[in-house]
Amino acid sequence: MRYIIRIFKIVSLLIWSLFVAMLTIPYQFMRGWDGTKKILSFNQLWCKGIARIINLRITISGDIPDTRGGLVVSNHMSYLDIITHGSVMPLRYSPKSDILGWPVLGWYVGLSRPVWISRESKQSSKRTMDEITQSIKHGIYMIIYPEGTTNDGKSGILPFKSTPFETVVKGDEPILPVLTRYKQPPGEPTVCWYGDMTLLPHVWQVLGLRVIEAELHFLPSIFPEGRSRKDLAAFAHQVMENKYKKN
Repeated sequence: MRYIIRIFKIVSLLIWSLFVAMLTIPYQFMRGWDGTKKILSFNQLWCKGIARIINLRITISGDIPDTRGGLVVSNHMSYLDIITHGSVMPLRYSPKSDILGWPVLGWYVGLSRPVWISRESKQSSKRTMDEITQSIKHGIYMIIYPEGTTNDGKSGILPFKSTPFETVVKGDEPILPVLTRYKQPPGEPTVCWYGDMTLLPHVWQVLGLRVIEAELHFLPSIFPEGRSRKDLAAFAHQVMENKYKKN
């Protein structure tokens, strides 16, 4: 039975993704920030559809920020995070450029106008940071996962890398912390993807789940207020770690 459910979900995901991609085509030629915002609205639509297909149920606590743009910061446990977060907010992502080489998915992610992260040189890193900064200043929500890797969701929050926080320091733009958690029913595989797990077998397992329950805890906005990027990263981490321990 779960085999049939998986196949049904895969076909539905492909059809839905192709449909949304076709909707975005006229806007792919629309340059500037207005064009990017329109594309991001379609990305949110795509995420909502994906969540419905895989029966991802999201519980929200706290208030979704109504600021005009900001740096959304979350802990990171799975590739599902981008669907979970993208379902509730029109987000611009900053994925690693390696994803460009992934079949189909790399092409699709590229349609959402992400800010690609490349570690080839300091110059490319600077361009990336500048693009993130400008996105926030133009009223776009940029999401980052400052742990730099995924974890099992049971061992607390890994230390934050401070570099992404440089994007909000000078402009005193808001940081919007979001604590993310997934429930794991007894006897079911975890949706967390970490360590040396192989991607495709894990995706196959996740597609067999009848329901996926996620919790998003929106915490009060944080403003730089003269802090350095390292102090800001440490402060944001502490705020989210405190919330993690209480839940």
